[in-house]
Parts: sequence; C-alpha cells; structure tokens
Amino acid sequence: MDRGQMGGLSRLPSLDAEQRLGFALSLRTMITAGGVSAKSRAAGAEAIKEAGVQAHDVEAICQVMDRLPDTQIRNRMLRSLQQMTWDSAFGAIAEDRERMERELRAETDDSLLQLDPILEMPDYIRFDFHLQPGGYVGDALAGEVYHHGTNAFYMGLNAADRVHNGLVAGGQEPSSGGVARALDLATGIGQCATALKQRYPDAEVWGLDPAEPLLRYAHKRAQGMGRPVRFKQAKGEDTGFGDGYFDLINSYILFHEIPFSATEKVVHEMHRILRPGGVFNIYDFPVGDPLSPESRYMFELDHRDNGEPWSIELMESDFDGLLNDAGFEVTPGPRQFLVVKTWHCRKPE
Repeated sequence: MDRGQMGGLSRLPSLDAEQRLGFALSLRTMITAGGVSAKSRAAGAEAIKEAGVQAHDVEAICQVMDRLPDTQIRNRMLRSLQQMTWDSAFGAIAEDRERMERELRAETDDSLLQLDPILEMPDYIRFDFHLQPGGYVGDALAGEVYHHGTNAFYMGLNAADRVHNGLVAGGQEPSSGGVARALDLATGIGQCATALKQRYPDAEVWGLDPAEPLLRYAHKRAQGMGRPVRFKQAKGEDTGFGDGYFDLINSYILFHEIPFSATEKVVHEMHRILRPGGVFNIYDFPVGDPLSPESRYMFELDHRDNGEPWSIELMESDFDGLLNDAGFEVTPGPRQFLVVKTWHCRKPE
C-alpha cells in the first residue's frame, strides 16, 4: 500500500515496518550522539596516551583500541545496528515489493532516464557497501532500501534531503558565465541532483551513476518532486559527455568507495568535461587532515567492519596532489558534519 511521503522519503508499507526501522534509527542516535561513542573515545584517548602510541602508528592504535571493553561494546553495537537497519528495510519492502517494482518501471521517461543495458559494470561496484545486501546493483529495489537505510544513518534528519540541499547551497560557482549545465557525479538516488535543479531551475542538470536500480529510483523520485533531472547510466571514468560540457560538477562521498586507480581516471575525466572557469565541488572523507588517534581508528573500523573496502586507500593517498596534477586549482571549503571535507576545484580559464 502506498502510504504517502515524509519529506522526500516514501513511507514504508506499514506502521509496523516504520517502527522497526525507527528503532534502528533511535539506537544509532543513542550510540553516536549519546554516551556510548563518547565513552569509548575517552577510554581510547587515555589508553593510547598511557601506551605511548604515536599518532601515525595506525596498527598500534588499533591494537590498543580493540582491547578496550568500551570499544568492543560500541563496535559490536554498530555492526549489529547496521545489519538490523538493512534487515528492517528489506523486510519492510518485502510486504509490497511487486507494486514498488512495477512503479519503478512504469514511471520511466526515456528523455530523462538514459539506461545502458550493455554497460560493462566496473568490478568495484559489485560490493555490499555499508553492509547493504546486494549493494547498489544486486536488487531491483536497492534505491528504495538505500534511501531508508541512509535516513537512519542520518538519524532521521535527512528525509527531506537537508544534508544534500545544504551541500549544494554552499557549493562554489563559476566566477563567470553562470551555470547552464550541471552534473551530479555518482548521483546514487539523486539527492544532490534534485538539489542542483532546485538551485539552478533553468539549467540542464544531470545525475550520473553506473547503478541502474539507484537511477530508476532517483528518476521516480525526481519526477514526484517535479524536478526534471536527466539521469544517465555510465561510469565516472567514461561519461560520454563532450569536452567542456559542464559549468559545474558536484561529487558527494564517492571517492572513498572506489579504488584509487579509478579515482585517478575519474578526476581526469571530470577535468575534461568541465569547461574552463568551471568548478568541481567535492565532499568526501578528510584526506590529509590531522586526526586524533581515536578518530583515525574509527575510519579503520569503518573500513574493515562496515563494507568500505577502499576508504583507507583514499585516506592514505595524495588526493590533493592528484587534483593539482589533473589541472585543477584547489581551495579548501568548510568541514561538513564533522567528518566530510570540502574541496573546491576550479579549471583555469
């Protein structure tokens, strides 16, 4: 049964399903915003100091943190919570799967959704990111599940795309020429793409991603919001757009989810399709920033225990050097919700 919307998020088929997912949301709030994580971090900081571990010695930091009872409790809770979140989301849509899949296909506008049935899918996308069963390509309703699961991750604060709208609103613009064409790279379910269309209503806005299930959901969602975004199934390494096609490109939490070898190709492709004077706004993990030992441990834990196979590869890379070598002029932007770093990358005129 279609039970309407909460902001930009479709309500689950039953109140019972909402309550199960709501419990996971509340538990995450208790762990991350309550005292569980704070107690673990404090215990870790004290233990690391007592052990005389250097901030750059990640292996030693992990050995100290892994032995702490407070950390063990927090880590087990986070892992169980993530599994509970996906189980609840998949269990909820199972009640109405046939209708949901039918609607995804019925609402397709070929002028706004360009799918590529012969796309050679990159190996790196065939992974259960964030422990989501099937990841982004393994289930027809992966977009619907991802939306509900990530809203729980944002502790219920992003049902109306508050995070994505804020990022796009704060993005830099070209210094001249305006924005006639904009791209949301690795758009997923299109939350930044619809935010771009809201900010630039007269612009030709594209969302690009290799994952068909996410794009179908993004298209359905954008249509329901009355925002005619064009979605295209393609890889970031080979977009199919012409040289200098876009005035503005946006990327949110992409690069920690692909191998650095792919990152190098994607960055150079973005430079190619961005016009001189255009801007590439990137939001991702805080590569190159100084981190406390206990904060660095959390990224290591996320990598090994939460379906983030390439995040540490990015964290230990020279990402700024790559951006400069590709030809971008890079200026740092503000830190977003504690862990997300901003890069404003301008292509010289």
